[in-house]
Amino acid sequence: MQSMPDRWSVEVAPQLAPEEKIAAWLEVDIDSALHFTRGLVVVTDRRVLAKMSGDIEWGQWLYSDGLSLRHFDHAGIGSLELIDPQKRLACWRYTLGLNVIALRLINHFEQQLEAYLSGQPVHHLDEGVCAQCQAPLPPGEDSCAICPEKKGAVSSRWALFRLVRFAKPYKWSLIFGFLLTLASTAATLVPPYLTLPLMDNILIPYQNGKPIDVGLVRLYMAGLLGSALVAWTLGWARTYILAIVSERIGADLRTSTYEHLLRLS
Repeated sequence: MQSMPDRWSVEVAPQLAPEEKIAAWLEVDIDSALHFTRGLVVVTDRRVLAKMSGDIEWGQWLYSDGLSLRHFDHAGIGSLELIDPQKRLACWRYTLGLNVIALRLINHFEQQLEAYLSGQPVHHLDEGVCAQCQAPLPPGEDSCAICPEKKGAVSSRWALFRLVRFAKPYKWSLIFGFLLTLASTAATLVPPYLTLPLMDNILIPYQNGKPIDVGLVRLYMAGLLGSALVAWTLGWARTYILAIVSERIGADLRTSTYEHLLRLS
């Protein structure tokens, strides 16, 4: 069992009876009004102890026949309810990040309650516990399947290679979109090459007193207009094709994710 925070250890120690042992504990992070605060729920071999940060006295409930600890969650908030056959005795709330620890607390509560009522000692299995979430580790395993593996940061660019299998059915559309990108880029480079001879052959000679060659001006202007129209057309076609491909890949991703969720236990 992970060591209890010092502030709680100091408060819990005077509450324990001689030879009373702590089996499990849970530090909750929300009060009954759903305000963020701290509290502690402790399961011992004789009773349940609990206290919120704003409370003066500790609550305690001795083990008895019919006592149970129930768990449920709603809208991202988990709840633990301590009840007996007549009524609800107490309720504690927490964010779902503590859900694994709460389930482990319930398991220890049921073991201790059964042992207390039957008079038989609790049979503890030789199992490791994750230092981060306190969940039992599978036999022969030293890594937790719940907590994320602590690995070095991997560049997000490598994650793009996992999407290749979704892009394969649309490879020709992607290739065509890439060629349109090159063509539209090339079309946007045409006006600068037409502007230079327009300046050298038309505008500068006109400033020096030479007459304007109308046919040459029309040729240059037609080239500028044509390149602009071609660049716009190619850019629109590229955007249209790549937008369709991206939407279809996104749909395939959503479908694959949903199918995977349906196959889970």
